[in-house]
Amino acid sequence: MNLKFAKGGKTVIYKIIKMTIMSQKELIFNPKNWSRIATLWTRLQQSFRLMVGVPDYQNYLEHMKKNHPDLDVMDEKTFHRYCVDARYPSAKGGLKKCPC
Repeated sequence: MNLKFAKGGKTVIYKIIKMTIMSQKELIFNPKNWSRIATLWTRLQQSFRLMVGVPDYQNYLEHMKKNHPDLDVMDEKTFHRYCVDARYPSAKGGLKKCPC
């Protein structure tokens, strides 16, 4: 099967985004909707991070504040290092490798 859009995948995605923005110009560029767009963007970022296995730091902070107020929270860099170590453990504790 020869799919034309697969060869120029980035171009197709760019055109789809551009057409969406151009068709919704009044809605997107209206200052009343900027907070909704910012919320949507944040949720998209969270979704994409979860798809590739990167947990959300803000959710971690909210969880710790709600359920474990007596414990110290990790900073963002330490949190991400902990998540990578938990996902890809190594016996030596050195550089982690993808299991694939």
